[in-house]
Amino acid sequence: MKRLIKISVLLILVFCVFSCKTQDFTQPEYGSNGIESDIKIKKVNNFRTLENIKNSEGKTLKKGLIYRSGHLHKLKKRSFDTFHKLGIKEIIDLRNPKEISKKPDQLPDHIIYKKYSAFDDQGDQLTQGRKLVLKGKVNASDADKRMLDFYREYVTENPEMIKKIIIDVLESDQPVLYHCTAGKDRTGITTALILTILKFDKETIYNEYLLSNNFRKDIIMKRLKLAHNLHFIYPKMDLKVLEKLSWVERNYLDAAFDEINKKYGSMDIYIQQVLGISENKREEYIRKFMY
Repeated sequence: MKRLIKISVLLILVFCVFSCKTQDFTQPEYGSNGIESDIKIKKVNNFRTLENIKNSEGKTLKKGLIYRSGHLHKLKKRSFDTFHKLGIKEIIDLRNPKEISKKPDQLPDHIIYKKYSAFDDQGDQLTQGRKLVLKGKVNASDADKRMLDFYREYVTENPEMIKKIIIDVLESDQPVLYHCTAGKDRTGITTALILTILKFDKETIYNEYLLSNNFRKDIIMKRLKLAHNLHFIYPKMDLKVLEKLSWVERNYLDAAFDEINKKYGSMDIYIQQVLGISENKREEYIRKFMY
């Protein structure tokens, strides 16, 4: 018993030594306040609706048609009523099959559930990447490159699936929610494409994208501080990598848009030829979602 007490005391002292160190976390870029949703759903992170923002033609996005979030694995039954009140009838899960099998969404019976993964991860890159991070074999520069590559590949490697996701959202005759794991990258790219189709300007699109940092700030800071305090468990791990993987950055979305322009010539060509949305159809969507 005395030996256990000594070990416990030693662990507490070690924990305190690490926790007392100055924490030098990088400050991310946040979206501007004013268009944040005040909808709170317990155990669902980064949940918000797209509404009350004006496009380049001065038209305003209608309320309660498009929702986005992180995964719904921890959605509680007592929150099902909130989904009902919001009118959400359809869920589009952007995660890959392995992610879904590990943490399946918990949904009300009446919800239409669809799975559209444009990122298959057949080589189990996510799991392998985590192991490399813990072993200190990935630094912040490596993580940044991986994120940039992911954004580039996501919009161009599986265009048919991207088309299916976008068209399903825009063609839905009822409120729809789409999500990935954190609701920041795959969900962020999807949102950026939808807003581009609806003719929002770059500043508005990027501001909405960066709001994921606002909505995820508390949970990210808790994780970073915990990782800092328990760094002695994985001493080789570069904490800056965790920052890179936790926040969204403007240059990530830049990478996706730049890749589209590089491969297809322009966003308009991508919308018409890859997503199969003609200018007339685009105007039809604007009339549907804007006023």
